[in-house]
Amino acid sequence: MSGKSKSMSKPGIVDYIIWFLLTLLCLSTLYPFVNVLIVSFADMKDYVQQGGVLLYPRSIHWDSYRYVLRHSGLLDAYGVTIFITIVGTLINLIMTSLGAYVLSNRELPGRNVLMTIIVIAMLFNGGLIPTYLVVRSLHLVDTVWALMVPFAINAWLLILMRNFFQGIPVSLSESARLDGCSELGILVRIMLPLSLPIVATLALFYGVGHWNEYINVVIYINDPKLSTLQLILRKMYTVSVEQLDGDSLPPPVETIRAATVILSALPIIIVYPFLQKYFVQGVMVGSVKG
Repeated sequence: MSGKSKSMSKPGIVDYIIWFLLTLLCLSTLYPFVNVLIVSFADMKDYVQQGGVLLYPRSIHWDSYRYVLRHSGLLDAYGVTIFITIVGTLINLIMTSLGAYVLSNRELPGRNVLMTIIVIAMLFNGGLIPTYLVVRSLHLVDTVWALMVPFAINAWLLILMRNFFQGIPVSLSESARLDGCSELGILVRIMLPLSLPIVATLALFYGVGHWNEYINVVIYINDPKLSTLQLILRKMYTVSVEQLDGDSLPPPVETIRAATVILSALPIIIVYPFLQKYFVQGVMVGSVKG
């Protein structure tokens, strides 16, 4: 029996075909980014000779990165984007946690009505013009707060976190109340420490959203000093290099664009592996509870 089970556990031809196809799929999704990375270091002569597609850099040049960091305003945009990402994500997590904790209380009066309103708000929004009028009435236009405060809670992520909280045994919070702990203390000392997977998942969703902020910047921000990385990236793809700087021999525009893409995506690529282990667990547990 042991020999039979061992032979049955060996991979067959179908398994090898599946592995081969999955490997091709992974390579096909990874190569566009790798190609952009290679182009950012490549010499323009190699780029043209190979028809715009490179499999490896024949030589490494840093001119495009030096040019982007010196002339594009990328460093200022980095500062704005980092501030929006960190502060905005903290606001999102605080507001979402407070709302999810309240809604996870099964004895809350009108709880079903509130959940219905939240679901409706998730499916139907107020529209661009009413939202802009609200932001303007709050005097948030042309400030970084216009990119954070009006979008403090995502309805779907609120429901996800509320479902996760409902999966935590009620006896823990009841015991804390008997010991004299406040509701805020229960949230901070009990619920959140037990909810690291969903907190990391929400932080990833909110953080990537803030890092890639573009549409709201175009709508609410007019000050060039408040430009984000995505606006700089768009600028690189819509104007010529000569418009960006008066240097007589600037790097090729293709390599400048590739370097800008790499620099704008690099922080998220670095942070993601540290949160990835919580991602699947947080989404799965938060989506099936309730």
